[in-house]
Parts: sequence; structure tokens; C-alpha cells
Amino acid sequence: MSFSLFLKKQLSSFVEVYEKYFSKTFVQALLWTILCFAVAQVLATYCTYDMQMQIQPVSILSFFILRFSYHDTYSYVDLTKTVFLFFVSVFSINLIRKITVKDVLFLLAMFAVCGLLDCALFRLEGWLAQSVSNPHFLLWTNGMIYFLRVYCPLVLFALIIQICTSNAKFTLKKIGLLIVAVWLFNEMSYEFLMLMRANVFDFILFTLKPLTYRYVAESILGIPLIASFFLGFYCAMTMPFKLADEKTKA
Repeated sequence: MSFSLFLKKQLSSFVEVYEKYFSKTFVQALLWTILCFAVAQVLATYCTYDMQMQIQPVSILSFFILRFSYHDTYSYVDLTKTVFLFFVSVFSINLIRKITVKDVLFLLAMFAVCGLLDCALFRLEGWLAQSVSNPHFLLWTNGMIYFLRVYCPLVLFALIIQICTSNAKFTLKKIGLLIVAVWLFNEMSYEFLMLMRANVFDFILFTLKPLTYRYVAESILGIPLIASFFLGFYCAMTMPFKLADEKTKA
């Protein structure tokens, strides 16, 4: 299977998965999203923010697209996307077969690993900022660290899903295809989220002036939007392994 054929099949799979499962699984995804938003709000309420932090969350959706750790202060609200991926993984395993307590324990362990890794990468970025004098190299390292903070949890949770549901062997080629697939849907979901916020949510909410009202209203509107991404991430995190196995058999 050529890379172009893989892309064609992967993109087709996104469409097919939504056609087959969306109406059957949306309520379940909606419930997981509500729970995810509740956890995110707890993290946002009780985590520490740097006193010099200038950006402010407009709604819970802000925690999916921005990072709030700054200077020497790591804000646990940055784990919102990881919390989301934990619930996506539960959803994904349950779509393949009934989830077990052992699966949940594996996912919780991976959540802890991803949380520690995210904090470590943030600390590494701070250390490099103080130790590296070359601004161009520093710009590159910051970009790489940001990439790793976004995509390491996606890849690691995808691997755990495979460990829990199959005996598939991991190869560099499979992991490479996985990175391509999760990058594709992560970027598509980000762009769609931004499109909805700018063109739909802003229009619906433009009369709400108090920030608190806006925060609550946009968060509520964001629940079905985030829920609609569950199937896409399921496909991105599982389909590359199936396509790679098709190639092996061919």
C-alpha cells in the first residue's frame, strides 16, 4: 500500500465511520463530553495560574485550544485535552468490545504517564529558555515541545487501545501512519472548532456582555461540538493499524 492509498483509505474511513456510527453513539459521546467538561472545570477552578498570565479563558473550549501554563507555573488545566482523550479511549474500546475494569486501569495509568510527561515537557521548555542563547534554536525547540505536548498523548492512548483490544505488533511504520492520521483529524477538528466559534457561537452570543454568561453559554454550546469529535478520534487512533495490517496481508 502506497502512502497516497493510505491517505485515501484513511480519509474515506472518517466518512464511513460517521455514516455508520454517528446516530448510534452520539448520546454516549455527549455524556462522556459532559463528564469531560465537568473535570475540566474542576481543574480550571482549583489549579494555579501565573500572576503574569494575560490570556483568559472565554469558555471551557479555551482549554482545548490554548495552554495556560506560564513561566514557572504549571496549570493542571492544560490536561483538559488529555482528559478528553481518556474518555475518547474509553469510548473507542467500548465501540470495539465491552470495556473492562482492566482496560480502565490501563487507561488511568496512561493518563498519569501523559500528565507527568506534559509537566516534564513544560519544565524542559522553561529550562531551555534560561539555558539556550540562540533564539532560532530556541524557537525550534519550543515548537517541537509544543508538538510533543499535543501529539504524545494521542499516540500513547492509541497504543493503549491496541494493547487492550488486539495483539497487533507495533512497528515504526505503523506508528508513523498513526501520527499522520491523528495529525489529520486533530487539525481538522481544531479548524472546525475555530470556525464554529468565530462564525456561529459569536453570532449567537453577541448580545451576552457579562463574561460569566458568555463563559457558561459557550461551554454549553461546545458540548455537542466536542462530542461530535469522538468518532473522528476513534477512527484516527485505530484505523491506521487496520490499514497497516491490510498492507501486510497484501
